[in-house]
Amino acid sequence: MAGFVRVRRVLLVNALIFAVLAAAVALAYYGYSYTSEVSSRDRELQLLHDLADEKVLNIESLLVDADHKLLLDVQVESLSEPGYLDGLIKATGAAVVSVFVLDEQWKLLPGGYVSTRPRKEGLVFGDWFSAHMLPTLPLAKQQVGARGHVSGVWSPPAPSKNERPYMFSFMRRASGGRTFYVVIEDDVNHLVGSVFPQFFQMSSPRLYQVVDEHGQLIYGQPFAELAGGLVVERPFSDTLDGWVLHVSDRDLGSQDALERKHLIDSLLIGGAVTVILAGLGFLGFAIRRERRLNELKSEFISNVSHELKTPLSIISMFGEMLAEGRTKSPEQAHEYAEIIWRESVRLGRLIDNVLDFAKIERGMGVYEFDDAADLTEVIDRAIELSQRRVAAAEMTLEAEIEPDLPPVRLDANAFTLAVLNLIDNAIKYAVEGKRIALTLKRQGDRVVLSVRDWGPGIELEEHDRIFDRFYRARAIRLKPIRGSGIGLALVQHIARAHGGDATVESVPKQGATFSLWLPCHGKNEP
Repeated sequence: MAGFVRVRRVLLVNALIFAVLAAAVALAYYGYSYTSEVSSRDRELQLLHDLADEKVLNIESLLVDADHKLLLDVQVESLSEPGYLDGLIKATGAAVVSVFVLDEQWKLLPGGYVSTRPRKEGLVFGDWFSAHMLPTLPLAKQQVGARGHVSGVWSPPAPSKNERPYMFSFMRRASGGRTFYVVIEDDVNHLVGSVFPQFFQMSSPRLYQVVDEHGQLIYGQPFAELAGGLVVERPFSDTLDGWVLHVSDRDLGSQDALERKHLIDSLLIGGAVTVILAGLGFLGFAIRRERRLNELKSEFISNVSHELKTPLSIISMFGEMLAEGRTKSPEQAHEYAEIIWRESVRLGRLIDNVLDFAKIERGMGVYEFDDAADLTEVIDRAIELSQRRVAAAEMTLEAEIEPDLPPVRLDANAFTLAVLNLIDNAIKYAVEGKRIALTLKRQGDRVVLSVRDWGPGIELEEHDRIFDRFYRARAIRLKPIRGSGIGLALVQHIARAHGGDATVESVPKQGATFSLWLPCHGKNEP
């Protein structure tokens, strides 16, 4: 009998051990499966977000650039020339239906109207434009040289009852002491029939559709087969207001099916939680950490890829023009070469940022200090290196440097990189302010460098996070401005490696001031 009890006890212990092992294996399996699935899904969704952003940005840039060129090229003095507006449209390559040139009282100038519509329809549309559309355009409030746009639906008078979408781009111009207005009607049919097929291939593994403000399908195919699958939306904010691009993946599957699968997995894992509670806590922590790292990695790779793609595309385009001799004059060839050089410098600076940041992340020593460096020379060098980009952005950089500053312990190359990053940051994100102010002065036992811009500013609750790696302010993420998210993190790391720090002072819509301070009198010992 005793032997039987011992055997039963051994069997029970073995069964418990087997149960614990089985629970651990099941938990590990489902945890791994869930983590992999979530990570893969997050990466796919991130790619869809980036793809939608890129498609909308490229399409709107194509339309806005063409419209902007036509709006700027119209000259009132040439309206009397036969076929002037027709020739100008062909020369600029803009896809437009009608062009209106108005005087200061919004009256049509002689020779200031052209339309590709049939004559009768063109007259009807011109009357409708003058009576209904023109009074609603904010022409008087438009700044000189700035493009504005409106969009909507035109309902032609009877007997035609087919509503047609329209988009108008307009600009207030000043020339020869007089003010006039240029209004162009963009060809929406060309956009849907020619531009959209170039960007949204139906054979792609992605599904695309464009809908209007009422949800009516404008282009693409219905998403009914997805049965509730995940869809990414991006609006056309600079052209056709109310139109939205939807992007999905053919292989994402149903959201309801995914939720049912997660529920079943949770029930199965629940039995193992009571046996290995401590392991579950550790695994949960590991899952959250891995998800966060994957999100940061995806965002970083996506941002850097776009940052690299922009200068590479510009270099390739202008290099091809030079190689094929598509220049009208030596001055234009020189301009193309200067653009290629400027974008090459920008590309090299981005690569330097990424490489230096990677070295810092690995803990490698990247600083070579000079115990008595002249900070003024370093700042002058950084300003000189930034002049071309400041000029290209049509901005001004005002520098105020206090004389007779004390020497500091400094790595000149690293500090130059930090100053360049602050100036580049102001150029990139403060395009509306058009001004950058740099000051360098002594404050007690510190030397303080400040770079101020008059851009959109930063919310107060984001001040502590703006220097985190990969972090970008919410106001910037809503705009089509790409960035790697490591520039300010690199600035702060360089400042702290020198015994100082980097700070920010900002109020929304009133710009931002980034300050980088270093101790003087040799107080920044490593």
